Amino acid sequence: MSNSARFRLVPQLETYPWLVSFGQTAPGKAALLGAFAGGLFVNRVNYWLEISLIAAVMSYLPTWRRLLTSVAALYWLIFHHTWLNGPFLSALAKAEGLRTDGWNLKVLFSGILAAVFCALAVFFHYARTRRSSFAAKRPVLLLVASYAAVLAAAGLIPLHGMTRLLAWGVVAMTAPYLWYFAYALKDASSKSSDGAILQFGTLQPFWGGTNVPYPKGAANLRTIEARNPMDLCITQLKAIKLLIWVVILRVPSIALQVFVHGEPRQTERFLGILRSIGLTGWNVPNMGVPSLDIALHHAAVLPVPAAWVSVITHFAEVLIGMTMSGNLIIGCCRMAGFYALRNTYRPLEARTVAEFWNRYYYYFKELLVEFFFFPFFTRYFKQYRRFRLFAATMAAATMGNMLYHFLRDYEYVAQMGFWQAVKGFQVYAFYTTVLGLGIGISQLRSQGRERSEGDARWWRRACATAGVLLFFCLLEIFDEEGRAFRLGEYLRFFLRLFLIPV
Repeated sequence: MSNSARFRLVPQLETYPWLVSFGQTAPGKAALLGAFAGGLFVNRVNYWLEISLIAAVMSYLPTWRRLLTSVAALYWLIFHHTWLNGPFLSALAKAEGLRTDGWNLKVLFSGILAAVFCALAVFFHYARTRRSSFAAKRPVLLLVASYAAVLAAAGLIPLHGMTRLLAWGVVAMTAPYLWYFAYALKDASSKSSDGAILQFGTLQPFWGGTNVPYPKGAANLRTIEARNPMDLCITQLKAIKLLIWVVILRVPSIALQVFVHGEPRQTERFLGILRSIGLTGWNVPNMGVPSLDIALHHAAVLPVPAAWVSVITHFAEVLIGMTMSGNLIIGCCRMAGFYALRNTYRPLEARTVAEFWNRYYYYFKELLVEFFFFPFFTRYFKQYRRFRLFAATMAAATMGNMLYHFLRDYEYVAQMGFWQAVKGFQVYAFYTTVLGLGIGISQLRSQGRERSEGDARWWRRACATAGVLLFFCLLEIFDEEGRAFRLGEYLRFFLRLFLIPV
């Protein structure tokens, strides 16, 4: 059966010629922007109106798109800087006996952020103009090493008062920008790199994101920007499709919370829907299975079937949640005129561990590949081709993964001290080790087997997909970035799933 004949839950809007033609007219642009704004509103996106207005300005002024992206980023930094950890710094100032009322802290934090940006701008200019220097050849290494050194010093040196607040202020203001800075510095060495003003638009852009850049910096934006009205219309139609998918995915997300966990807030919302259609006497049944974090607390008394349901439900919720959040971010990016790839794309079709990882969290995978895999792969074990691939994969999926999360979660270092934070990282270290081994072995096994995998019978392909999903479902038990439990407690919970006494 051809792709065009397949049933699709969400129609391929961009393949309808009349719709693409209409979307390039003034009324069509207004209709697309209205549909986009409605999609954000239905999905309860904060600041949906401002995002829609920014997308509208970019739609009608496409030649200024990149500059408008920087202006929007500045606006978002001033008025909606949710990624900056103000509560952490305020609590630290209070603990150190410093004044926390009035504008003094806001001025101090703004000054620290401005100093961080100025330092990056100087470094960016140096790397761009002195390309033969060591700093220009290894800018990301120097950036990450400098941040790690400041974090270690803040956690190891007994600082007090304003000195301690300034040290942790530099850490807290740099952390959410670290890998955005890394992409900007990498772009500085290219022949067609953008200047500092356009680079600013890629640092926590208005369409949202996490500490992982969506998409991959200015170099990526230059290649995916819509070049003409037709490209823009197609990109925006695909943005609206992503918002439709988010609405659809809310159904299984709420269903899991209502029917498996009996989550009160979602249950009340569900009952409200039933009342609105006249089913006032219908009770909502639920399995009463706890979420995974609660199940880990009560592993000794939780029945094994309930534990399995908790694990499987948690994996489904993580997968749905990742898809929804990524679709919202990429949808806003596409509406602005940049055809960014999805963050999560059909992970249930994966037949190998490596393929699932690529489909599940694309932009984090790309970050690890860009800054850990390729630097290792191009420098070490060149005489040993297969081992070289495996070692580079471990360097990225294990070591790079650990480093990213440890540097990101600086609050644990501030609360526990540096060495205790390292010691408490053992569960996630185990997770990344198994993940790296799984991906590395999967890559080695997949070499030269692409054609045979495609020609395999349907039941073999189904079994391969089921095995991959089971691997990640069980591995998700150890995807714990906190420091509350020790590894032994997670292993005991894992072994109980298979009726192994511990």
